[in-house]
Amino acid sequence: MKEVMMKSMRLSLIAGLLLMLAPAMASASGGGALKHTEITFDNETLRKGLTVFTDVCMGCHAAKYLTYRNLMAYPELGLSREEVDELRGDKGLLEGLITELSPEDATESYGKVPPDLSVITRARRGGGNYIYSLLTGYESDPHGKVEDGNYNAYYPGNRIAMPDPLAWFEHDESETADLEEQARAVSSFLTFIGDPHQLERQRIGIWVMGFLVLLTFVLWLLKREVWKDVKH
Repeated sequence: MKEVMMKSMRLSLIAGLLLMLAPAMASASGGGALKHTEITFDNETLRKGLTVFTDVCMGCHAAKYLTYRNLMAYPELGLSREEVDELRGDKGLLEGLITELSPEDATESYGKVPPDLSVITRARRGGGNYIYSLLTGYESDPHGKVEDGNYNAYYPGNRIAMPDPLAWFEHDESETADLEEQARAVSSFLTFIGDPHQLERQRIGIWVMGFLVLLTFVLWLLKREVWKDVKH
């Protein structure tokens, strides 16, 4: 038993050291500390994020778990049937948001098929902040070591096959704010579609917490009533 306890303590110590060293390891691998942005789910931000996704991201990426019918089902997006029909064209209402880039062309251009973005914010450390950092992290290679690919300050290893998707913005003071807002909007949109029921859970959670507070107060009154004649 003592040996088992000692082994468990050693494993716990190693795990703790790995957690402490994780940021340094990430930095050493070329992925800097992520930027932080305000991820919001208001109608204006989500609709702007959807526009950026369909106009830019869907050129290479898909969101196959988000169907066109889903777009109408979420009140946060506020899309009408006519708007969804215009967006989907001749695609089926139950079809996911699929890119027209074939796997063969994607492999030839980027070396592999770009990942599906349906739940990308749940699969990456940092969630929406990861997407935001990635989109705003394209820079000139300060060391000149990235030859085959693109330099990104927040991608592990700094070499990423994906070219800057927001490259049409000039990276000067007059356009930086617009670029960052586009990146924030699509990051919020991808965070939303990764878990579209999170807002409903939060709303229900407020009522649940209120109920628990009320129940606690009622039980306290009941306890006082039951024990009031008992001498302590």
